[in-house]
Amino acid sequence: MSKPSAKNNGKLQKIQAVRQNGPEPGGLTELSAEWDNLGQVLGVDLEQLAYTTGALVRKRKVTSAHDLIRIVLAYALWDWSFQLVGAWATTLGLGSLSAVAIRRRVRQSHDLLSQLLGQWLSRARQPLAGRALRVRLIDGTVITRPGSTGVDWRVHVGFDVGAQRLDQFEITDAQGGETLARHAVARGEVLVGDRIYGQRNGLGAVLAAGAQVVVRINGSSLPMETAAGQPLDLGRWLRQIPKTDQQQTRPVWITSPQGRYALRLVARRLPPAAATAARRRALQASRKQKHKPTALTRRMAGWVVVVSNLPVDNWSPTQILALYRLRWQVELLIKRCKSLLQLDHLRAQDPQVAQVYLLAKALGVLLLHNGLRAETQAVAEWFDDTERPVSPWRWTAFWWAHLCSMVRGQLTLPMIQTALPQLGRYLRDAPRKRRQQLAGARHWLSALIAAPAQPSPTLA
Repeated sequence: MSKPSAKNNGKLQKIQAVRQNGPEPGGLTELSAEWDNLGQVLGVDLEQLAYTTGALVRKRKVTSAHDLIRIVLAYALWDWSFQLVGAWATTLGLGSLSAVAIRRRVRQSHDLLSQLLGQWLSRARQPLAGRALRVRLIDGTVITRPGSTGVDWRVHVGFDVGAQRLDQFEITDAQGGETLARHAVARGEVLVGDRIYGQRNGLGAVLAAGAQVVVRINGSSLPMETAAGQPLDLGRWLRQIPKTDQQQTRPVWITSPQGRYALRLVARRLPPAAATAARRRALQASRKQKHKPTALTRRMAGWVVVVSNLPVDNWSPTQILALYRLRWQVELLIKRCKSLLQLDHLRAQDPQVAQVYLLAKALGVLLLHNGLRAETQAVAEWFDDTERPVSPWRWTAFWWAHLCSMVRGQLTLPMIQTALPQLGRYLRDAPRKRRQQLAGARHWLSALIAAPAQPSPTLA
């Protein structure tokens, strides 16, 4: 690994002085000090990790891993072009790189971000002291590249609802299906998932690991058996439930590649209005896929049916269904990531750049959820107050704005004026055959003013 330059030594001495004397409240030094503390928040040696992953082997222009991470976050968090990121980096003094050079640095950061996120998420999955139960909400979302009408990327997430933090983030291509088998699990924790996770391969994997599940099923993707090993006719069982009963349960078994497991089948009848809406959605989905809904699909539309292996003595059917309703929180998390953090504003066609973009967004989410533990603990009663709880939307928007400001730093007018002669290659268009209309108009008007007595020039 290359030795720190004299310029870097001066920067490190300045950082140490700020940490000893304290930053100037509200000033530029305070924002700089917050960013320089990022390595402590991440809990890793960024310089060593950047060197071993090949992201920063030769320190030309970009002189530190902190600066490299900052450039990558600038590209992803603000949704700027490489030209604008280059103009910002030049003005801030991080390095005068061309747009092509910044793109190359971003591409080379893939392994660095992957390992950085992997180590951080591994620590996030460690059990917290004093917590008897850990509930993890599992879900996924689709990301498409510009101009695409299909599925290009899938993001698979796990959300620890008790700790209110992201504990898994995985990016796959369109072939990476949503399954419980791809999620890391620990013995005793509870995984909650929607109908797409009701498959015996994924369920068998987490049940073999000693985890507990609450997963909704659609009736066709999860074959179930009776105690005697006979196939269970789910539609027939639902028809036999008296109309006066709003809820019913029974034991079932599933056979998976990992073995045979006992589960509880819990069904709750939907209210008439909700059942009608569910049948309408099922019919629309069938029309979109150009097939007729089956009798079982129509029957299941009037019910919420889940399977679980939670202990009978400790968990009633009503409590299991209440636990399943928490699953909505992970969908709200994804919605916040897309609406506030622009997770789905993918602009890159290059698969490597696209993955770095999504990984950098995930790093921003982790900095919000896991990097603000001290701030969260300071107002812990706000989160536990059922009458006036914290709004996750406003909390996320507030701290996301702070994170973007910390990464951006504060650009002053003198800084911009000093760097302005170097910004032409970023702020000016490249030569092209079709002349820009506004520039052509200015040129034409200037010619008219300079020579009013001569024939008027043509506005091309």
